[in-house]
Amino acid sequence: MNRWNRIDFKLGAVMLGLFIVVLLLLGVVFNGLFTKFTTKQSHNEAEELAAHVVGMLKKQPSASANLIGTMSEFSNVDIFMLREDGTFSERDMRLIRERGYPDGIWDKPSLLASRQVETEFAVNGKWLLLHGKPMQDSGGRFSGGIYVISSLEAMKHSIRTIRMMILMTGAGALIVTLGLVFVLSRKLSRPLLQIEKAARRIAKGEFETRMPVARKDEIGSLIGAINDLAGELQRYRDTRNEFFANISHELRTPVTYLEGYADVLAKGLIRDEEEQQETLGIIAREARRLMVLIRELFDLAKMEEGRIDLCPEWVDVNELLDQSALKVKLRAEDKGVAVRVSHPEKELHIWADVNRMEQILMNLLDNAVTFTSEGEIVLAATREKDRIRIEVRDSGPGIPDEELPYVFERFYRVEKSRSRQYGGSGLGLSIVKKLAELQGAAVEVRSGLGEGTSFAVVFPAGACAEEKGIGNEPGSSIDRR
Repeated sequence: MNRWNRIDFKLGAVMLGLFIVVLLLLGVVFNGLFTKFTTKQSHNEAEELAAHVVGMLKKQPSASANLIGTMSEFSNVDIFMLREDGTFSERDMRLIRERGYPDGIWDKPSLLASRQVETEFAVNGKWLLLHGKPMQDSGGRFSGGIYVISSLEAMKHSIRTIRMMILMTGAGALIVTLGLVFVLSRKLSRPLLQIEKAARRIAKGEFETRMPVARKDEIGSLIGAINDLAGELQRYRDTRNEFFANISHELRTPVTYLEGYADVLAKGLIRDEEEQQETLGIIAREARRLMVLIRELFDLAKMEEGRIDLCPEWVDVNELLDQSALKVKLRAEDKGVAVRVSHPEKELHIWADVNRMEQILMNLLDNAVTFTSEGEIVLAATREKDRIRIEVRDSGPGIPDEELPYVFERFYRVEKSRSRQYGGSGLGLSIVKKLAELQGAAVEVRSGLGEGTSFAVVFPAGACAEEKGIGNEPGSSIDRR
């Protein structure tokens, strides 16, 4: 990855850019405020001085020349008096030529019209301020005016000093901010870069990758989610690999039996009729076992592709329970396990596919018979307010609590060390859950070590009916093609 395209550089650039913009705005604002303040202060001082001179001239008109000279020396400014006819005295004209003041600064028409005059101008590179104030006699007529010219160099120097201070302060703040931005951007982006590296390792199949969750913010939540994802992928890979190993074993066993006993028959190695019948029974049993495995794989593939076909109808719950129990009764009795059917108090019907419901119950019953060595298996149906619950309970060893959340996942098998003993592909419960959901039902499981296991298929009120309610089909179809 190009280092300039990394998130820490981008984040740092954005933060630094925002700081520079804010710093420039503050510099412009402070410069404008100080410039305006100092300029206004200088103009006010010049206006006050001009007003003071005008007031003194009104009190002592006969001593105007001496008074103006004294005030000029005392205040360190140049003071000129404009006569009533709009001309200056010889003394003022000589001083104006000495100072080099330009002719266009006086704005005599405005002063003759009794309006004040304010002008900033430069002479020999130095800034000056001219402030003109008219004088009026008792009748309100123009009787002359006063021009006060003061230096603005002190004000300009103060403005330059403040600007330099603002620039130096801004430069120092920028340097400090560069360091802070670098540290903060690296600190904020480091977890994201670690997440990116971990995600790439997970994408390569390193599902054992984990990151420490040391934060309680959104990034910490993201790290936790990625750790959970890696764990799920690792578990999926392990169960998938175990499934392939198990299914290979399960397929190899019946095929080996079929091949071996068929070879025995083909070579005529059977001694008598009884041995022949036993051999044919083994071949038939292993063929059925192979067919079950193939059917489970085929059903799972169709459900994954959404091509499963359902033919819903009103199914008699009592009849469904009896038929399902009958199919496993002999196998259970061979193990010394009783199968008991508990019928509902009233005759009930569910809107479902009868063949798929038999498949669901047979999967649950086969599991119960497989894992139950003594006691009984109960197949029951009950009406609970607005739903019907069809339940298979056994008195087997039970399922550990930590295993319960995963029993319906594909390829998952409880008690890996005993999987060879009990057989199975790990697909039965996954198929049960999918078939139930396609018919609008839910599957629940309750179990505990040494307490047996209970699986229940629960239909909501809309898919249930007592005998008197049959005839009104549910409003929504559950066909899946």
